[in-house]
Amino acid sequence: MRHPLTLLAFLLLPLAAAAGPTDPIAIERPDDATGSIHSVGLRTLADVPEAYLEEEFFVSGGATVYTYEESPRREVILPLSEDVPYKTRLIVRRPLDPESFSGTVVVEWWNSTASFDSAPVWDASAAFFAREGWIYVGVTNSNTSIAFLKGGCRLGGILPVANCRQRYASLALPENGQAYELMSQIAHALTQGGPGSPIPEDYPVQILFHGGTSQQGGSVITYATAFHFAANDGYFVQELSTARPINAGPACGGAGAPAYPACTPRLVGRERLVRTDLPVPVVRAMSETDIEIPGFGVLANDARQADTPTFRYYEMAGTSHTAVHKNVYVIPNFWTLEQTCVNPQNTLADGPVFGAYLYNAMWANLERQVTHRQPPPRGKWIETGDGEILRDEFGNASGGLRLPELDVPVATYLPNNEVVEEGVLPAILEPSRPLLNLFCVLTGSVFPFDSATLAELYPTRRSFLKPYQQRLDQLVHKRFLLPEDAALLHAAAVAGAP
Repeated sequence: MRHPLTLLAFLLLPLAAAAGPTDPIAIERPDDATGSIHSVGLRTLADVPEAYLEEEFFVSGGATVYTYEESPRREVILPLSEDVPYKTRLIVRRPLDPESFSGTVVVEWWNSTASFDSAPVWDASAAFFAREGWIYVGVTNSNTSIAFLKGGCRLGGILPVANCRQRYASLALPENGQAYELMSQIAHALTQGGPGSPIPEDYPVQILFHGGTSQQGGSVITYATAFHFAANDGYFVQELSTARPINAGPACGGAGAPAYPACTPRLVGRERLVRTDLPVPVVRAMSETDIEIPGFGVLANDARQADTPTFRYYEMAGTSHTAVHKNVYVIPNFWTLEQTCVNPQNTLADGPVFGAYLYNAMWANLERQVTHRQPPPRGKWIETGDGEILRDEFGNASGGLRLPELDVPVATYLPNNEVVEEGVLPAILEPSRPLLNLFCVLTGSVFPFDSATLAELYPTRRSFLKPYQQRLDQLVHKRFLLPEDAALLHAAAVAGAP
């Protein structure tokens, strides 16, 4: 929401953070005759009951690449390469009827870990965005994803994801560090409206949030900390602890690295964490997977953060890093992602521990903080000791933000999985084993209790359903769960009650 106080706070930030966010950009529609769209995300508009439409746009302009001081401070940035030309793309998903638009826009920094665009923010919360009448905008912000698009949208250069042919041949992002300024320029165009915006004028934007997951969650940390400006109303960092490098240059101090300023300083220690004193709200949420994964997790990085008036930090017990849905084919009509991992999967988006529903409530609370100045609830951390998660008698994590599945359990939920052995995985997928292994490591496992254990824990249906419903009611009351999502969980519990 455009507030005078937000503008004042923006003017008080370091001047370098304000460079170029309102520079004009050119918006054009792709030529459909040159190939089909690569629509990002595993949830499609057919999966949401509300009437939504999807449009793709090409965006071009010039963005400065920044660096840090030789002894870096996370909020102080210096121009390195001025006004470097770029051309990228974005997709807008908006209500078909302008009257259904709530005024809120969420901009996802599409994830590029797999070397092509994925949309974990959208996949987790698409139903919520559509239910609330939000506009969703996803943006290609990585040159590895640009290379995938320009190469014809083929996994490993072999398996076609879309018949995009030459549709994306004109795209260019010479340096990933351009992403920070180009995302500001896109945010400015979205909030200003008019002919330069990919959102029609009869959809007046009141609130704009940025969201990113995993690697691009790190991008949002870097961006919120050093590039915040008045067009942005809040940030949601999903499942990453630390800032992404500010540009793609070699790290100072590395083997063979040139001297500063030809090298890029890296933030160290808690300077890598997102600022918690911004004039707009910031939410950072970690799945259980992200707590103790060696060398990467919250514990390894000393990355837990205390709440402030404009910052909330959550750890979600029993949830996994991935937001992948079921029945996603890697080889059409033959091999799904579910077949790639050894154990039955527990994913953030398709459960059985639906961390996505916790995310939905966090989005709603973020909007409420902007519109009504009502701060979100505070959450407890997952209990840990000696660098590991502490677990209850069933092997489930203790503490943290907990759905009923953790307090009224019917299974053990672990935060990782493993890829199937050689010979089980189809030969055509063997070159992709490292990527598939990463997927499985970041995907949870579920081990259902045997019938004897269930009978001992829940001798009657009521002995299961009553505490389950009580826990749902508590979460709704504390604003950790939305009533609509609680109803979905209740219906599933009734259908599957032991």
